[in-house]
Amino acid sequence: MTTDDRPVLVFDVNETLSDMRPLRHAFEEVGVPGELAATWFASVLREGFALAVHGEAQPFSVLGQETARALFTLHPPAGDVADAVARVLDAVQRLPLHADVPDGVRSLADAGFRLTALTNGSAATAEGLLERGGVRQHFERVCSVEEAPCWKPASEAYTWASGAWGVPPEQMLMVAVHPWDLHGAARAGLRTAWIDRHGSPWPGYARTPDLRVSGVRELAARLAAGGAELTA
Repeated sequence: MTTDDRPVLVFDVNETLSDMRPLRHAFEEVGVPGELAATWFASVLREGFALAVHGEAQPFSVLGQETARALFTLHPPAGDVADAVARVLDAVQRLPLHADVPDGVRSLADAGFRLTALTNGSAATAEGLLERGGVRQHFERVCSVEEAPCWKPASEAYTWASGAWGVPPEQMLMVAVHPWDLHGAARAGLRTAWIDRHGSPWPGYARTPDLRVSGVRELAARLAAGGAELTA
């Protein structure tokens, strides 16, 4: 297999690579329950998806700010709302990688796989995450749907990446923790790998992923062994 024929692994970023559990502390520090972090993130995705239905998009930061402000109206923080919103958004910029990611990424790169990232967040935030985790050098490209017509899981996001990178969809493997992301990728013609860190059931309404692994380390081992017929 030549260099140009190597499969391209396309990593989602939020929750797939980044460990978002520290966001709970950011919410607690402004005086609201930590479980609102999950509510906030789900709200950001909901608004992004709703816009995508209409072929529209807004940056993650804009939707993050607006949904946080609305959430803090219902659950007032201990101090100023604007300050609480800013602290939450700042915490997003400082999230760490999941523990399984660095070794797994290095193993994939050593095995000859081409690595990219496609995020619904900003490219700068994703770049910072990978830099802090010491793995940025292993990714050929880090892109945001802010450059695409709309957010994932709209097909246009994946086809945009395919065209921008010059890689046919069938030569791309979408790697994510979110079934909705993988379902969208599959509909766009990509192969899919589900990172299932918690032993969750796969939703029956979504297209079955080509691979199901417990983390990026296992993904590297499975692909090196010929999983999903995407060997380097």
